[in-house]
Amino acid sequence: MFGKFLSISLALFMTAILRGATIPHTEAAQHVGEIVTVTGTVSRVSAIPSGMTFINFGTRGAADSFTAVARAGISDAETLKAFEGKSVEVSGTVEIYKDSPQIVLKNAADIRINGEALAPGAAPSMPDSTEKPESTGVVVKAFTVPLEKKEIRAAGVTFAGAAPSEVIASVVLPEKFDPAKPHRILAVFPDFFTKSKPEKLLEPYLPVVSREGWIVLTARGEVVENDLPPRWHSVMFQAAIRHLSSEYPGIPDWPIYLAGNADGATRATLSTGAMLEEKLDVRGCFLSSLKREDLGKSMETFGSSERKMKKLKVFVSLGKQDSLIKDEDSLKAAAAIGDAGVKQVRHEIHEGRTGADPASLEAALDWFEEEQ
Repeated sequence: MFGKFLSISLALFMTAILRGATIPHTEAAQHVGEIVTVTGTVSRVSAIPSGMTFINFGTRGAADSFTAVARAGISDAETLKAFEGKSVEVSGTVEIYKDSPQIVLKNAADIRINGEALAPGAAPSMPDSTEKPESTGVVVKAFTVPLEKKEIRAAGVTFAGAAPSEVIASVVLPEKFDPAKPHRILAVFPDFFTKSKPEKLLEPYLPVVSREGWIVLTARGEVVENDLPPRWHSVMFQAAIRHLSSEYPGIPDWPIYLAGNADGATRATLSTGAMLEEKLDVRGCFLSSLKREDLGKSMETFGSSERKMKKLKVFVSLGKQDSLIKDEDSLKAAAAIGDAGVKQVRHEIHEGRTGADPASLEAALDWFEEEQ
């Protein structure tokens, strides 16, 4: 019994040694070269095409910033995205990269939420306060389409000089879909880089399809990151619609409403002008957790007319418990959209957190369906 107790005590002692002292993320810069456990609330998770994921604490570039770096194989970006807004602890050796402290995770056990380590490829265990929408009564079609030469030219290239070659897309249709009848398209923009199936992105928007006359579409290239060329994401949706038109000839003429959460919302605003220029019937946007908008920039870049601006309806939604976006930032973004010439802008604060709030989405759809 004593030997067993000694083994347990030794194991706990070794775990404590490996994790080191526990410090807040704001003090990480004071412990460079030390093995510590850093605690704090994750402000943002982002990734690059190589599969490396960055879990950021504090404000990027500020004195309180700290980053946990997960190399490819530790976990996927989609799983780690669940840490946003959560109280998290990471363990490892503090180092400095570009004047900011960071810890490079050695394995999945080095990052924990609610004291529980993350298994490779598994989502963290945490209470789920949101109900998952029912997916019955819908048909999901996933497809990959090679881009045409003119689409590749239109999309442009990344800062690294990479050009897209294909679009990865999913469309959700009612179970008894009648393509002979006109429908509205909710085009959902990607919110962060992920190699997971794009239909995962559509889960919060599946109830849309239960409404008469709506379908949901998402499309992305091989790269989804900030600061891509202005036409990049719009080309992906144009290519997806081109592909679908071979089966549903009327789809290029159906009205489109752009949607996105956080970075996806910003990408939707940036793509609005480009999609209007391509003669797509863009009529509105549903933007959740919007902090930065590029709609005015998009309209100016692509020369959208005042008439088209007046036709647009933009619904901006923010959760009271959103830990990443402040009320004033969301209101400022909505006001900037109005200043850009959009006459019909609504801003709503709901009780939830980040993401597409079901009640707000329903309110936006009701508004979109009103006579214009």
